[in-house]
Amino acid sequence: MALRTILLASLLALGACASTQRTLSYRAGMPDADVFVGDDRYQVWFHDRDQTVLVLRGEPRPLGQLMAQNMTVYAQDRSPGILWWGAAANAVLTQIGCYGTEVTGADQMREIEYVCPQPVDVQTTVAARREEWRRGVRVAAPAEH
Repeated sequence: MALRTILLASLLALGACASTQRTLSYRAGMPDADVFVGDDRYQVWFHDRDQTVLVLRGEPRPLGQLMAQNMTVYAQDRSPGILWWGAAANAVLTQIGCYGTEVTGADQMREIEYVCPQPVDVQTTVAARREEWRRGVRVAAPAEH
């Protein structure tokens, strides 16, 4: 019951943001991929219609729960640099022949647009790889400058 209250309060707080509707256009279930960038853990959801992925920090959880956790547990945590978010997205995008092009968002959540130089049925390919990706994809942390 307490989790539902926190989730509802979080979603209402997010309701004022223009990006909330965009975020809620992603499937609400479990992520498509569990990605480790160095020691940091991210969850990746592919959009059903657009060439974008949603990336959130944390362990695998349904989208709403992870959003609530990011507003509480990670609220005071310094967000990793843009390279970490891109590395999380590209960990799975490159496996299907695509790559991230633009990162938007703030706090512990980013949306990343991507392109695929060669035609690919993204939804079918993601569906075929989802179970493998949910077991964990690991990539090296970006080099610090």
